[in-house]
Amino acid sequence: MSMSLSTLGALIDTDHMLRACCNNPKCRHYAKLDLEYLAVKLGRDHSSMRDDLVPKLKCSKCKSKNISLILSAKSTEGLGHT
Repeated sequence: MSMSLSTLGALIDTDHMLRACCNNPKCRHYAKLDLEYLAVKLGRDHSSMRDDLVPKLKCSKCKSKNISLILSAKSTEGLGHT
């Protein structure tokens, strides 16, 4: 059975999270996105796909719109970091 993670609501319902990463070489700030807030603001049915979500984001530190997204399951948060 395949699972679709193509909407904000689907990410919330399946305990996934998105991190936004600034691609500005002088910044490189990253932050976990508040999916609940985005779902209220944009709607649970709003696409979670990069091309649909990134234009709505900007770095909170340097204001760059050059953003990447990283998808992960909440259950793996912190794994691989020492």
